[in-house]
Amino acid sequence: MTVKNMRRFENGNQVEYARERRMAERAVHRASILTKRAVTLTPSYWASSPVSPCPSRKLSNGEISKSDASPVTAADFAAQALLISAIHGAFPADSFVGEEDADSLRQDPLLAIQVFDFVRQYANVKFYPADGQAVYPDDEEELYTPSSIEEMLHIIDLGGRGKGGRTGRFWALDPIDGTATFVKGQQYAVSLALIEEGKEVVGVLGCPNLKLPEDGSLVTETSVDHDSVGLLLSAVKGQGAWVRPMGWEGSKLRVAQPIDSLHRHGRTPPKTARNGHMAAGTDAPLKLSDLHFIDSSISTATLSDKVHKIAAACGVSSPFTELYSSHVRYIALILGGREAVQVRFPRHSSQLKKASMCIWDHAGAQLIYAESRNGNGKVTDLYGKEIDFGTGRKMSGNWGILTCDESVHAQLLELVGHMLEEEGSR
Repeated sequence: MTVKNMRRFENGNQVEYARERRMAERAVHRASILTKRAVTLTPSYWASSPVSPCPSRKLSNGEISKSDASPVTAADFAAQALLISAIHGAFPADSFVGEEDADSLRQDPLLAIQVFDFVRQYANVKFYPADGQAVYPDDEEELYTPSSIEEMLHIIDLGGRGKGGRTGRFWALDPIDGTATFVKGQQYAVSLALIEEGKEVVGVLGCPNLKLPEDGSLVTETSVDHDSVGLLLSAVKGQGAWVRPMGWEGSKLRVAQPIDSLHRHGRTPPKTARNGHMAAGTDAPLKLSDLHFIDSSISTATLSDKVHKIAAACGVSSPFTELYSSHVRYIALILGGREAVQVRFPRHSSQLKKASMCIWDHAGAQLIYAESRNGNGKVTDLYGKEIDFGTGRKMSGNWGILTCDESVHAQLLELVGHMLEEEGSR
């Protein structure tokens, strides 16, 4: 039987998905700590980072091959086990969709032992509310952790073999989104999203290396939080989006603040000139020439040259913000100003099936973006269709992604349509 969304009374008001949000935040926080510690002995990390971000225990990091050339690490498996076990323990009727299954671990018992060692070290992670912060019953609820290797492999398989779909509830997760930058100590994300009847209802992103941008600054690969565990962003459908810093285990939890309050108070919208124009304020009309594009020219799934053509058609010529992780690109949009935009063109024809969009690369982040914009942020595919998270592991009901301020959405869709017609792709 499908679990109905959990409600709780806060300040006398009934709040939907309150327990789901808080359990998901705790699960992502725990997995974020594991991943941040796990990376510190990789050769790529030490080749790229002058200091270690971890004040104590360091874990080794195993790698196995992967067809898309991105490293799948022991931390990837361990973080997936922690995420699924925490949520499965709290919501046993829910299902999961994740990137990895446990077949590689069954074929490599030594790697399985290493992953299990990672998992068990984070079995009893605790966080404490800040002074004066409300304490809820689920804050004291222990996050479940597998107690044997066999149980861990089964839990990992719940995600790797999950199907998703349009009915009931399931959680989409990516334990390490951006593994190529993760091993260098740059930006990556831990993602977890609750999908109900094919729609996002809860989204949580852990960004272990990310600092809250100061006025006028952008999210970059190399602006890394070396002292703590970065930021946690979350959202619930129709309730808004929040951000708070993450600390190490045993630390006091910081109070989350609404992301839209950062925009209202000028904390995150850039105030410096970009593209030869001053960035638009919250009330000023947004012009296409004001736009700032978020992209990844090294992504194997999208075509960056087409994004540059759209930017040129908008009158934008200055450098893009380049970020490898799919979810970190969404975070740059969430924390950026109204002019931040993302256009993703998937690869065509015979390559399309192999490069079709995976649900775990997008679920949760899109909800946080939309909720952080008070209805002014819009996410569709390149034909203007709403994103459908009910088609299984692959987002086969959509083609491409357009994420932008609602005021320029129609104009950008028109430019994309003209390009596709000229190329005979429409």
